[in-house]
Amino acid sequence: MPGTTEMLIANRFEGGATIIDDLIAPLAEIATDSASLIIGYVPTASRRREDALPYFHVCGSSADRPPVRVLVVGGWFGNEERSPYAIARLIAALEQKPDLAAGFEVTAFPVANLEAHRSRTFLTRGQSLTASRCWEETAPEYVRLLERELQRYDYDLVIFVREHPRMHETDIEAWLTEDADKHTLGRALTEHAAQQPGLRLRVNPSTPDYRRTFTPVPGERRQPAEILVGLSATKSAGEQTQDFASIVFALLAARRTPAA
Repeated sequence: MPGTTEMLIANRFEGGATIIDDLIAPLAEIATDSASLIIGYVPTASRRREDALPYFHVCGSSADRPPVRVLVVGGWFGNEERSPYAIARLIAALEQKPDLAAGFEVTAFPVANLEAHRSRTFLTRGQSLTASRCWEETAPEYVRLLERELQRYDYDLVIFVREHPRMHETDIEAWLTEDADKHTLGRALTEHAAQQPGLRLRVNPSTPDYRRTFTPVPGERRQPAEILVGLSATKSAGEQTQDFASIVFALLAARRTPAA
């Protein structure tokens, strides 16, 4: 059952609060007293507080080995409203029940493209669709901020949630480079997809519907797994949120359990 913070976020979203500052206000409030949730802001070139990119960091309950680092990203384009909502509710759920993230450190950017998000446009002037992925020479500032995040920490898993207006199914496109990830995450996703009607899974697709965006990270010997979750356009925001959370929890459970 959703906790109080999740319900506050849901009520705000259903009431029309889709701009990220309003949507995450309940999370920002509980972060001041939470033992597991931190809110931070990544400065942009303008150095103005209102332009800084908000993110959340969830420290799960302690485990007997080093934490697994997970990066979650949404709001890649300015017209995406439901991916930030799904991430905000996910963070609220993890804060309420830290055992769900036991052994993990989860860093989440509900909105990556803050400039386009606030202008409610797909991309802003000067942003290019062809350069809207990491490690491109002409990548815009919001992409470069995520590049620096990937280089700052050794992430084990990157989860990217997107919206596609023509997709009838919930899509998972998984790029798995490491053998251990192919075994644990690949198996977990296959088992999860078999139990979820209307979910399409493709591992290392040769013709993806979505662009591989964050990996491979240049100069890194060990590559993080990149999991793209495409929300079904035929489902309600609540159903999309449940689908996304169930996929994330399946991935966390698989990554928590040592490979056999």
